[in-house]
Amino acid sequence: MSHDRLSYLRAIADEWFEHEWIRALDRAMVDFLFRSGETNVAMLALAMLTSHQAGRGLTSLKLEDLKASPERCLALPPSGRSHDVTLPSKLLNELSVFEGDWQTSVSLNSDSSPLVLNKSSDGERLYLRRYWYCEHYNSQNLEMRMDNTLEVNDDQLNMTLDALFGDTSKQLDWQRMACANAARSAFSVITGGPGTGKTYTVVRLLVVLQQQFQQAHGRPLRIKLAAPTGKAAARLSESINEALSELQTKLPETLQPLLATIQIEASTVHKLLGVIANSRRYRHHEKNPVRADLIVIDEASMLDIEMMTALLQATPTQAQLVLLGDKDQLASVEAGAVLGNLCEGAEKGGYWSSTINSLASTHAQRDTLIQYQDEAGPKRLQHVVMLRQTRRFEQAIAEVANAINEQDIRTIERLSAAPMSENESSIVTWLMLEHDHQNSFDALIKQGFSHYLRALEQWREAPAEQRDTAAVLDAYATFQLLTGLRNGPWGAHALNRYVADVLGVEADRWYEGRPVMVTKNDYGLRLNNGDIGVTFRMPETGRLRVAFFDSHGKVKWVLPSRLNHVETVYVMTVHKSQGSEFAHTVLVTPQHDSPVLTKELLYTGVTRAKKKLTLVVSKKSVFLNAVSKRINR
Repeated sequence: MSHDRLSYLRAIADEWFEHEWIRALDRAMVDFLFRSGETNVAMLALAMLTSHQAGRGLTSLKLEDLKASPERCLALPPSGRSHDVTLPSKLLNELSVFEGDWQTSVSLNSDSSPLVLNKSSDGERLYLRRYWYCEHYNSQNLEMRMDNTLEVNDDQLNMTLDALFGDTSKQLDWQRMACANAARSAFSVITGGPGTGKTYTVVRLLVVLQQQFQQAHGRPLRIKLAAPTGKAAARLSESINEALSELQTKLPETLQPLLATIQIEASTVHKLLGVIANSRRYRHHEKNPVRADLIVIDEASMLDIEMMTALLQATPTQAQLVLLGDKDQLASVEAGAVLGNLCEGAEKGGYWSSTINSLASTHAQRDTLIQYQDEAGPKRLQHVVMLRQTRRFEQAIAEVANAINEQDIRTIERLSAAPMSENESSIVTWLMLEHDHQNSFDALIKQGFSHYLRALEQWREAPAEQRDTAAVLDAYATFQLLTGLRNGPWGAHALNRYVADVLGVEADRWYEGRPVMVTKNDYGLRLNNGDIGVTFRMPETGRLRVAFFDSHGKVKWVLPSRLNHVETVYVMTVHKSQGSEFAHTVLVTPQHDSPVLTKELLYTGVTRAKKKLTLVVSKKSVFLNAVSKRINR
């Protein structure tokens, strides 16, 4: 090994880290492997690049893409702008990476190497070993679960579905078909955009599965509900509870007793698995699985590949596993896009004729489903049902969301070219900052938070017994600014300071009215990552307290001194907003391109809006470029 070549690699790693092209972890990979005995400099360089890809959410480094276009493959430079920094193509050429014999350092059978070279019809891919293991394990485990077909009484199943969904014999009801599909399989996926009724569907699925299980086993079905974040879990519990209450008035008497046996308390996936503090291990695994007959995971788009592995290991082999989520939303920040990969091609169906026969209950439905038939469709799609009818989503917002999701640049051009409306009742507004509408942005901020600030003032002036703290928290939740970036002039940190300046307060100190978001689970305070609270000054004492909603929708108070992991949240990242909805959502996009700006990020941000959407576009070309990009995991 040439020490000059190693010194060169280390110098480039330092240079890239200094310019925030790579993480400290990626740079450290070089020295870690060198100290472990790896002397092939080309291998050390590829290890650093594979680690970099993992930091971008990719489970592997595709060598064919790296060789053809290094900068595009690695998304370097990260902002898309030119820098006086050594480019990846020069690094690869200087080290003659594709001319060496580095392949001898990695193999599928050598547990000593932290990297794995996998060769398939898709080409050669280099993995960090733990991601290769997860991908391999997940594939085998899901294959086993997909082969586990459950026996059902078709006549009784259809009678129960008729009672739950009404007579749908002459039309396609994808919600009903999702239940029919999940009732027959140990593994199933229900995907759909906002307002397509995923919760509505899963509540009825719980009734169906509870009835089947009780008749087959003579005891109630043990149900576990979970979501990747505490906020999403709390929202799932609330939605399930509301749907059960509504269903109670509609079910026939014969099915009423089933409702009492359905659990409505959801937890985080970490809590479900029994996370062990300060470790990557869980109490529940293959030798000590979760005690459940059915596990339902909501917001499954946020599951990363390692979390999916842990979930599969902890799910009993005979239990049913159901994933819910929007396949088009942002994937997890960590490596892997589990839901997106499982649902790829779901919009076309890809169903075998045998699957269509199990989904449809009438000849008319079978005839309509023929358009979704494909005998060459992959096995995984036989376990996926995509809900397609939007039932509670403003049409104007849906038009923007669909155009972004379909990467329809022409429609985006048409919609964004419409003159900016001063009418507050407009459902979708485009604020193009290139046209010098900075004053309009400031006015939007003041107007958006005015309802919250008025509610806070009314609380302050009301007698103690008439102070409605919940109303203030609800008022804050009606308006939310989102950004795709965390750092930089258009990131959440900078925009929070900007909003604070517009409102005349200091962003990062404690004061009355400061909204904060919890950034780390605090089991002692029973606060979850993503929970939002508002700071109040108690009139009687002059001291500050922070109010949050607990898991039951009741207000609880916390001293600011006990909140060690919070940040001001006038603005939050799109990633943090997943699992939430806001009456009026404002999505702010930056002036410069970034690898994280993709159609998935824009789609996720837009679909947080329930009633009103404002798109603040700093530079139109950057926005359109983001629409044209998609995450490829």
